[in-house]
Order: sequence, then structure tokens, then C-alpha cells
Amino acid sequence: MAKNSNGFKNMENNLTFQIDYTANFNKAFRREFQEQVIKADVTTDECAILFAIDYNPDISQSELAKLLFKGKAHVGKILNDMEARGLVKRIADTRDNIIIKRNEITPKGKEILKQGYTAINKIKKAVENEFSKEDLDQFKEYLRRYRQVLRTFVDVKLK
Repeated sequence: MAKNSNGFKNMENNLTFQIDYTANFNKAFRREFQEQVIKADVTTDECAILFAIDYNPDISQSELAKLLFKGKAHVGKILNDMEARGLVKRIADTRDNIIIKRNEITPKGKEILKQGYTAINKIKKAVENEFSKEDLDQFKEYLRRYRQVLRTFVDVKLK
């Protein structure tokens, strides 16, 4: 069996391996990116929460939990910790006659976002230089369809 430069025997042609390897690579990249580039005292989950709130200020704790593949209570603990450290402010509010805690990003949190966006925009530009808009749209569609196929075998419950 031939080895490629990563030492994986004939796995480069296996779609499942490529998807899993890319997902794991992306997680490791996010950790290293967080540590080396953003250099703020936040975790990758906290950073993802800041970006999600910035993108959608009305996002709920339940929606954040689904986004992060975490339990709602776990995300609540993360948000409480973020509030204690001055990254977000949690405000009691109502939505559909239900009392909720709305999350607002503080100036300290916005500074972390600013660092993140500056770095992410460099990555985005590099990706856009490598792939056409059509390539990227097609790739996203393939990923969506791939998840759909997998769901026909197992109903993945987002926490």
C-alpha cells in the first residue's frame, strides 16, 4: 500500500476520511488560530458565541446550544462566565410571552470581535482567491446534501 505525505495509507480517496479529517483539522485550526492570532483570554466556544451574537443579536441560548452542539445548560454556564468576565451582558427580556435572557456584547467583547474579524477577513480573502464564488456555493451545497444523506440513517439530535 502506498503512503501519502501524511502517512495515511490510501485514505486520500476515501470521502468519509476526508470529511472527518477536515472537520478535525478545522477544530485544531480554530484552537491554534484562537491562541496564536486572536490572543484573547477566550475559548473557541466563547469566540463562536460572540460571533453568533454579533451576527444575530436575537439568537437564543437554545439556538447557541444547537450551533455549538452543546447542551443548553452548558451554554448557560458559558454565558454566565462570559458575563462575569465582562464579555457579554445578559438582560431579562420577553419573546413570545416567555421570559428570556437576551445577550449583548460589551465593549470588551467587541474588542475581541474586532481582532477576530480582522484575522478572519484575511482567511476569507485567501479562500476567495483560491476558489470562485460558484465553487464555494457548490461546496456548501454538497456539504448540505451530504448531511441530508447521513440524516436518512441516523437522526442527529442537535442538543
